[in-house]
Amino acid sequence: MARTQEKLFNAVLGDILRNRHPRWEIQAESTRVLSEGAGLQPDLVIDHFDGLPVIVETEFMPARGVEDDAKARLGLTLDDDGREIEQVIALRVPDPLSTGKQGTLRETIEAEQGLEFCLFSIGPAGSEGAPAGARKPPVRWPQTGWIAGNVDDLADWIELASLSENRVAEGLSVLEEGISQAANRVIKRASDQLQEIAEKLHQEPGEQTTLMAMAIIANAFTFHLAILSAHPKIKSPASLWRGNAGLRQAKILDHWEFIYNNINYWPIFKIASDVLEPIPAKVADEILGRLFEVASRLDALGATSQHDLCGRMFQRLISDRKFLATFYTLPSSAALLAELAVSRLDTDWADGEAVCGLRIADFACGTGALLNAVYAAVGGRHRRAGGDDKQIHARMMQDALVGTDIMPSATHLTATVLSSVHPGIAFDKTSVVTLPYGKQPEGTGRSTIMIGALDLIDEETTRPLFGTGRKEIRGTSDGGEGGEGNAIDRVDLPHGGFDLVIMNPPFTRSTGQEAKKIGIPIPAFAGFSTTDAEQRAMSRRLQKIRKPGMVGRGNAGLASDFIDLANVKVRDGGVLALVLPATFPSGEAWAPAWQLLINHYCNINIVGIATAGATDRAFSADTGMAEVLVIATKKHTDKQKLQSDGSAPTRFINLLHRPRTILEAVATARAINRLEGGRQSGSIFIGAKERIGYYIDGAVEDTGGAGVVEVEVVQTAAGLEKARLHLPRGYKECKLSLVNLDALGQRGLYHQDISGPEISRDGFPRGPFDITNIQPKTVPTWPALWSHDAKRETRLIVAPDSQGEVRPGCDTRADTAWSKTASRLHFNRDFRLNSQPLAACMTPEPSIGGRAWPSFLCAEPRWQVPLVLWANTTLGLIAFWWIGTRQQNGRVALTVLKLPALTVLDPRELTDAQFDRADAIFEAFKGRDLLPANEAWRDNARKGLDRAVLIDLLNLPEDILDPLDLLRRQWCAEPSVHGGKNTAPATS
Repeated sequence: MARTQEKLFNAVLGDILRNRHPRWEIQAESTRVLSEGAGLQPDLVIDHFDGLPVIVETEFMPARGVEDDAKARLGLTLDDDGREIEQVIALRVPDPLSTGKQGTLRETIEAEQGLEFCLFSIGPAGSEGAPAGARKPPVRWPQTGWIAGNVDDLADWIELASLSENRVAEGLSVLEEGISQAANRVIKRASDQLQEIAEKLHQEPGEQTTLMAMAIIANAFTFHLAILSAHPKIKSPASLWRGNAGLRQAKILDHWEFIYNNINYWPIFKIASDVLEPIPAKVADEILGRLFEVASRLDALGATSQHDLCGRMFQRLISDRKFLATFYTLPSSAALLAELAVSRLDTDWADGEAVCGLRIADFACGTGALLNAVYAAVGGRHRRAGGDDKQIHARMMQDALVGTDIMPSATHLTATVLSSVHPGIAFDKTSVVTLPYGKQPEGTGRSTIMIGALDLIDEETTRPLFGTGRKEIRGTSDGGEGGEGNAIDRVDLPHGGFDLVIMNPPFTRSTGQEAKKIGIPIPAFAGFSTTDAEQRAMSRRLQKIRKPGMVGRGNAGLASDFIDLANVKVRDGGVLALVLPATFPSGEAWAPAWQLLINHYCNINIVGIATAGATDRAFSADTGMAEVLVIATKKHTDKQKLQSDGSAPTRFINLLHRPRTILEAVATARAINRLEGGRQSGSIFIGAKERIGYYIDGAVEDTGGAGVVEVEVVQTAAGLEKARLHLPRGYKECKLSLVNLDALGQRGLYHQDISGPEISRDGFPRGPFDITNIQPKTVPTWPALWSHDAKRETRLIVAPDSQGEVRPGCDTRADTAWSKTASRLHFNRDFRLNSQPLAACMTPEPSIGGRAWPSFLCAEPRWQVPLVLWANTTLGLIAFWWIGTRQQNGRVALTVLKLPALTVLDPRELTDAQFDRADAIFEAFKGRDLLPANEAWRDNARKGLDRAVLIDLLNLPEDILDPLDLLRRQWCAEPSVHGGKNTAPATS
C-alpha cells in the first residue's frame, strides 16, 4: 500500500480544519508565506480572523524532528502584514494514517483520537538577565509528554493559541498608564464635578471612582473603534478631531448618543456618556485626546476584541471591595469553571436554535469574566459542530446570556466583553442589567429597600435601574422612571428557567466579629455608603426572603444566599457552577448547603488547589482567601435517588496549581472530564506524563478530601470516621474503638458567653467575667487557659495563662458559667499545625477554656487522660485536621460548635488495666516536648507517643509501625499541613 505523503495529509487536514471555524484562512504547504524567506514552507498556517496567526508543524511517527521544526518557526513574520508568529503547535501523526487508503484519508483523520500535540510559545520579553528586547527560550506546554486528542481538540488548541499573552501584558500597561493620567487630570482640574461623576456610578467620590470613570470612557473608545467597519454610519473618533483643539466633548457625546439611540450598544455608550458629560469641556477635551490615544494603541495591538483588558484592570479600581467582596475571577479560572460546566449541557451544538434556546446566568456578573468564558465554550462547540456563531450572536446577547450586578460600571464592562465577541453585530436589547440596591426613591414602582440580585430569590422578574437596549428604552409605555424615552421594561428571570447558573458571589458575612472589627453594623450591605439604618433594613429584607429549607446563613456569608438564588433559578437537569470559599466543604455554617447538594444535585465536583499559600489556592485575583469550584447537576425530581447510605456521590479534584493560561485551563477541564467512573481515587494527567492533580471519589460528607494531595491520607482520615484504621502499602484495615466526642460529654461555653461585653435584655453583660492576666505569686479563683503561646504549649500539660474576674452583679452567673465550662481537658480551636504541637492539652486543675482553648467536660473524669493522649497521636492530629476548616495553609480551625464531631478514642471501651496503662503513658510523656504537628515525621516524642498509645494501650500489632511512619510523612507533606515551611519532609 502506498505511503501517504505529508503534503497530502496536510492539505486534507487543512481542509478539515476550515470546517471547524467559519472565519479561519488556512494555507497548507505554501511558500512565500513568511518574510524571512520565500522558500520557507510551513506545514499549516492558520490565520484567525482577529487573533494571531498560528503555525502547525506535522510529522508522522516517530516524528523525531517535529519539535525542532516548530521551534524554528517562532519569531518569524507573515509576509503580507508582518505579524509575528508567537505560537506554534507540533503535531505527531499516528503512523497508521500514513499507510491507509488515500481515498478515505479524510474520514480516517476525522475518526482519529490519537493525534498528539504540544505548543511552543515565545517567552515574554525583558526576562531577567537577558539583553534588552531579548526573549526567553521557547516555552513548551505541556513541559513533558504530549496531549492526545482528535481534530476538534486540535482546533480548540489552535483557537486558544491565537491569543497573545505578550500583547495582553503590553495592552494592560498602556491602559493603566493612560487611565491614571486622565484621572489625575480630572481630579486636579474638575474637582467640583467629582461628586456628580460618582453619583452616575453609584459610588463615593474619590480616586478609585475617578479611575473607574476614565476606564469606562477608554473602554467606550475601544469599542467604538471595534465597530467602525460594521456600521458605515458610525464615524471614526479621528474624523471628529478638530485641528489643534483635538477631540471635542460635545462632538463625542452627540455621536455616542447617535450610536446608542440608532444602532444600540446602550450599556456601553450610555454610561460612558453619563460620566463624561459632567466634566468641564476644556478638561474633557484634554482627557478625550489621551484616552483616544490609549484606545488607538490597543487597537493597533490587535488585542481589543480578544482580551478582557479593561476587565483585568477594573477590579483594581472598584471601590467598596472591602464590603462587596467583589474579587475578579482570573481568566484561566473562569475558563476552567466554564468548561467544566458547559460540558454538562445536553444540547445539539450544531443546531443554532437549540444553542440560542439556552439560558445562562451570572447573577453577580462583576466584569463578566465567567459569562465571557461560558460564551467562549458555547461558541467553540457550535463552531466545531459546523455552525457559525456570528449568526446567533444577536440572539445570544438578547436572550441566552443573562448578567446582573448592582454596579453600573460592572454591567457596562460585562456587556462590552460579550458584545466584543462580534462587535459589528447589533442587537435590540441585552439581558445584562444593573439591579437596584439600597433605599429606592418613591414613585419608582419598586420596594422601598432593595438588595440587588438577592431580591430575585423571591421574584421572577425585575425592573432594572437602566434600560437594556433600544427596544426596552423606546418601546415601553408603563411610565417607568423619568418619563417617555427612559421607561424601563421588566426583565423575566423565571424560577427553574436556566440551564446554567454560574457565579463567583460575594463572600461578605453580615454577622460575627467582622462587623465589630470595622465598625459597620451589617458589612454585607455596607456598599454604596448605605446608612446604618439602610443596612439594617436590607438585612431585615434578606431575613424575610429566607424561607424554611433555604441555606442562607449569616455566618456563612452572602455566598450562601446566592446558592439559594442559583438553586431556585436552575432547572431540573441544569448545571450549578460556583466559586466558593475553601471553608465550604468543612465549615459548619455551610452544613445546610451540603444538605442542599445531597437532596437536589448529583455528579458533584469540588475542585480545590493543593498547594502552599492562600493566594495560590484562590481562583480569584487579589485575594488571600483560598477557594474551591463547585459544579453539580440538578436532579430530575423523583427520578434520581441518593446512594444507599443517603449521601450524594462527590468527586474531590485537587489540582497541584491553578491553571496558568486559558489553554491550560481548558486542557485541565477536559482531563477531569475524561476521568473514568468507578474508581475511588487516582492521578490526573495532561498528556501521558504531566500530573496536574489528584481526584478522590466519596460523598459530600467526606469534606476533608478537598485540597488534599495524598490519597492514602484521605483514606486513613475517612476510615477513622468509620472507626476503621487504614494504612498505606496495602495494610489490612482493622477496627478501632472510636467515637465522636459528643458521645462522651459536653463542650464548654463559647468564649463570648464567658466574657462577651454586650449588654443583654436583662441588663447584664453577655459573659460574667472579665479576663485578665494572673498576678504574680497569686492563686486565681477562676483560672483560665485563654490564649495561644506556642513556646509554652509544647507539653501535654499547659498551665492557665489568665484568670476570670467576676463582673459586678454577676456572681450567680459566674458560678453557673464555671460549672458549664471548667475542665482539665481543652482542645485547640485555631490549630497552627506548622508552629503548634498540641491538638489538645490538660491544665493542672480545672480551668475555664477560652477562645484559643475551649474546654470539654467529660462525663467521667478518668476519660480525660486517654483522650488527650489520642488527640496528640498522629492519627488524632489527622482526625482533627480532617474535619476542621483549612482556609489558611498550615492552619486548621475547629470551632466550638464543630468540636463535638471530632473522632476520638472511645474510653468507654477501655478496661481498668488499660486506664492504668494510659495513666502510666501520660506520666511518661507529660514532661516531653513535642515538635509542631507538621514535624511529626521527625518528632521522636510523637513517634514514641504513637507507639505507646496504639501498641501498648490499644494492643495493635507492631507491624503497623512501618506503614504508620509512611502515613506520618505523607500527612506532613500535605501543603495544608506544612503551609510552605521548610520543615516539611522531602518529597523527591
